[in-house]
Amino acid sequence: MGDPAGYSSHMPITLHHGLAIHRLGEGEPILFMPGPHRFERPGLRGADVLIEGMVARGRAVITYDPPGSGRSTRPADLSMAEMHECTLEALDSLGITDPVDAVGHSMGGLCLLAWTLEHPERVDRLVLIGTGSGGPAYDGAPGALWHRAHPGFPKLVALGLAHLLLPTQATQTAMNNFVERHSFQDPRLMEPDPIAWRDWVRRREGHPEWHWIARKLDYAPRLGEITAPTLVACGLQDPQFPPGASEQLARHIPGATVAWFDRCGHYPYIETPGPFWEAWDGFMSQRSTD
Repeated sequence: MGDPAGYSSHMPITLHHGLAIHRLGEGEPILFMPGPHRFERPGLRGADVLIEGMVARGRAVITYDPPGSGRSTRPADLSMAEMHECTLEALDSLGITDPVDAVGHSMGGLCLLAWTLEHPERVDRLVLIGTGSGGPAYDGAPGALWHRAHPGFPKLVALGLAHLLLPTQATQTAMNNFVERHSFQDPRLMEPDPIAWRDWVRRREGHPEWHWIARKLDYAPRLGEITAPTLVACGLQDPQFPPGASEQLARHIPGATVAWFDRCGHYPYIETPGPFWEAWDGFMSQRSTD
């Protein structure tokens, strides 16, 4: 999912001690947790489509480029603690200290879940899209691309080994394109990144090793601690965080609302935008009617 022409790639940033912080749009602030592996942040399609939808609904989206990616100049530590510290820094540097609505997708959703558990006083409402409570919820789950029974698993392993042996932008892009291809029910919606000859000698930009960190994380025992009203949204054919991961969230987060999207993979706001934003608007309107 390419970088140069992203919705927010041209937007101004605040560079705070090497951390690129974005405030996109006008209105009530909402926190968007980026992907810790640097594959979902402003300027990339997976983030920009969601950001654009929130901005269109009159929200000021607060997010940042994780260290070691985008326009952040700070080196990466690649840890959950780093994501939590950067999130607090992004909000505090913009003078946002009151509780805010917060949204996270995929690995960003996992980081947001953990951040909410550690800082419940900073979250008003919570939206978790295509995510889960940690490695045990998705790693090897039925329907997951990472499950041995998935028809794409052998090729995924081969691409992973190739990237391990030759960690260049080319092998990273090939692996990401393969995962994205399986993440859409409608393959016409997938936009593969091209691989140029120079990518074979370019250093990779992302951090796929984050998955080894995530596999060891498990916040399932703490889901009952979440007090913020929560919307759990998931495509029924999601191969990255299969429906079972969202079922667990909805079952154990007190009072959670769940929205399922049929004929939809990992990106409901791209594959089924009408039903997705209808569920979003319904959830966000509840506060005014409660």
